[in-house]
Formats: sequence, structure tokens, C-alpha cells
Amino acid sequence: MVVTRVCAGAATLALGAALGLSLTGAPIPRPAEAAAVSGPSRPALPGFPQLQGPLNVTADEVVVDNTGTGMVARGHVRLTYAEGVATADQLRLRRGDRTAELSGNVTITDPKGKASGNDVLVTFTAANQVGRITMAGNAGVENKDYALQADHIMADRNAGRLVADGHVTLFSAPDLIVNGDRAVYNQNAHYGVISGHVVASNRLGRMLGDWMEFFQQKQQAIVHGPVTAEVYGATIDGAVAHLDFVKSSAVFTGKVLVTRRQGTLTADRVTILYKTRQLIAEGTTHAHFTDLESDNP
Repeated sequence: MVVTRVCAGAATLALGAALGLSLTGAPIPRPAEAAAVSGPSRPALPGFPQLQGPLNVTADEVVVDNTGTGMVARGHVRLTYAEGVATADQLRLRRGDRTAELSGNVTITDPKGKASGNDVLVTFTAANQVGRITMAGNAGVENKDYALQADHIMADRNAGRLVADGHVTLFSAPDLIVNGDRAVYNQNAHYGVISGHVVASNRLGRMLGDWMEFFQQKQQAIVHGPVTAEVYGATIDGAVAHLDFVKSSAVFTGKVLVTRRQGTLTADRVTILYKTRQLIAEGTTHAHFTDLESDNP
């Protein structure tokens, strides 16, 4: 195997048209042919057919193997494709797999959002568009609807599916933050599930549960329990909690227990209206007061 190395020192080397880089399986020109196509003002980098995309690379150093199957770029790497830009410390392109392996301070930005991580694997479609992104180490995904961080994230744009594992943190405007062990989101259904030691919080309170369903378009969620919520100096325990972020309300069901300094209350169903600071108990209800002198509401 013959390797062609191009170093640009402190300046970056623009490959793009010079390489005619593509991930397609078109015929590979011989070294002499590639040099002839490049012309005297371009580096003779054989092994890559004409652009179909386009897919362009700039870097401090580029190494291309003469078989046309791979390329490695190091230092201030910048990859531009049909819809966006990726930057990293190092890039490894594998034409046969239609993949780009990026490592070190990786950031990918396009109209669909932003992805980042220590190590990122990108799989391209035939049109050189991103089909799948796998991120590891300080992985993150952002778009206009939410931001997600985790140890590992896989975003399959073809299937409209996102999976995050390990120390998951989800932020949804205006101020909802959800932590858990795993998150799965279906973009087409606008539906997600967060599981494993779930903690949901915003400026009004905090809620803990086993797992949580999130309905993006309706701005609603269901926390499955046992559920424990902390709000306005009270602790609320129940089996399930239905949250409505538009109405700013929560409905607890399943042998609900409300504990405050003044005493306890049990009911079949308890509704919290956060904006008006109201608590409504329904069904079989029992209250036990231990402190009637408190000034706390």
C-alpha cells in the first residue's frame, strides 16, 4: 500500500476539489492519472474519485492511502458535507463503510441541530448526508426543542430515533431538567422515555420516579413510581404523576400521601395547581394535623 502524505504546517490544507473526495464506490484513478487531474497547482493525492455531495476536508496534516479506501486528517480538522460542518482534532474517513471517525473536541453542526463528544462516528448516506451519529464521552445533542447530555448517545436520523445512556440530562425549555440513566426519543412520534433513577425539576419543585414518559407536542409527561415530589414545603408520595407543563399542574394517583409540617393527608387523587399554589384532594381523604400554630400556608 502506498501512502500519500500532505503537511500544511500551521496553515490548513483545503482538500475538497483537490482531492475530489467522495465516499462512493466509483472507479479509483491510478496515481499518475490523479496527478494529471490535480494539475501543477494542486497536491497529487491519488485514490479518491470525483465529488458527489460534496464532502470537503481541511486540516494541518492529511494522509491518504493509495488504495482509495481511507484517509486520516490531523490538526484543526474541518469537514464540510451536504448540510453542515464538523470540526475535530482528528478525522479518519473510511470510504467502504461510508463513515467518518472524529476524535478530540468534536462538534457537528447542521440545520437539524448540533452534536458533540470526545469520539464521534458519523455514517453518511449515498448523498453524503448524515444518516447516523454515535457519540461517546461528554456526548451532547441540541436542537430548538431540547438539549441532551450523556456518556453515550446514538442519533439515527433515518429512523428518527435517539438513544442516550449513562448520566443522562435532558433540558427542555423553558426550565425543565430531567436526569436519569437512559433516554429513548422517537422524533416522528414526539415521544420519549427516560428511565433509571429519574429526577425531574424546574423552578416550582422536584419529582423523583422510576421512569418517565414525555409527550413533546402536548407538553405533558407521566412519571411512574413510586413517585415522590417536593413542592411548597410539602412532600407528596404516590404511584403515578401526570404533569401538564402548559397548565402548570400535576395530578397524583394511587394512595397519595401528602406530608407537611402541620400534618399529613391521604387521598385517592391529589392535584397540584402550581400557579395558584392550590392542593386539591379527591376520593377517600383523611387528614391528620399535628401543628395548627404554624404560620406556613
